[in-house]
Amino acid sequence: MRFGNVFMGRIIDYNELWKLAVRKRYSMEFQEDAGCIWDKRADYYDSSVHENYKIALLDTELLDLRPDDTVLDVGAGTGRLAVPIAKKVKYVTAVDSSARMLMYLRDNMAEANLSNCRYVQKKWEDVCLKKDMSPHDVVLSAFSMGFYDAAWALDKLHRASKRDIYIFWFAKKRHEDNLLRYVAESMGKKYVKKPHYPDYICLLNILHDMGIFADVKIVEYDWKETFMGTEDAVSKALLNRRITHEERECAYEYFRENLIPDNNGRFVLKSRIRQALIHWDHEGQDYISNFV
Repeated sequence: MRFGNVFMGRIIDYNELWKLAVRKRYSMEFQEDAGCIWDKRADYYDSSVHENYKIALLDTELLDLRPDDTVLDVGAGTGRLAVPIAKKVKYVTAVDSSARMLMYLRDNMAEANLSNCRYVQKKWEDVCLKKDMSPHDVVLSAFSMGFYDAAWALDKLHRASKRDIYIFWFAKKRHEDNLLRYVAESMGKKYVKKPHYPDYICLLNILHDMGIFADVKIVEYDWKETFMGTEDAVSKALLNRRITHEERECAYEYFRENLIPDNNGRFVLKSRIRQALIHWDHEGQDYISNFV
């Protein structure tokens, strides 16, 4: 169909928009190998997993998991979801590029007396579906869609599954937004969000363009982070590249104002987070892969 001289087909290529955002983010923030980056953050992430374990349990309740299921967790990290999922299914395959993340995951599985997890230390880009693993009943990606080509990654998740695919992703508000706004305003600057991945709407539109019609559910939780003190909070904000060294002093003031002492001599930062759960299954999808 034509309207004037404009072809009314796919006017917006959402996958190309995704690539533009990722390219900008990567050029500003990531100069190291992904595995090395996440190795450095593994201690913090494991602590956060334990602090927010109840949220992980709520997340797993949103998934259709059956006792005989095999589950593939892409970007499993230290096991926020892999551990509670392993309690419900036949076995879990955990894929992550970080050796230290998987070390914590093994320890967390052992602590839970679970032995039904397989570990693959590879980037999702390097996993060969025909050689490294068989298709799993359920495929999961929780905040691990940081790929340059989202359509390619989504297609690979689809091909790795026999039934259901689940993706947890950002729904605009992130727990570090309050810190970043405070720092910018304290420095007399207009608050402009740092380059980040597009939120869940972009992924939904990419899936739609692929011929996959997914469902989405928005959920909100109270999230907390625990620190030894202000210095620890600022150090971890630097480690996770939420702030720069030039923003340290403003970050100190933010944490001094917002950290709440707990009963164990530590300090807690509370925030409200919003996330999206994208889900589709193979039934009724009019999709044929164009990828190798």
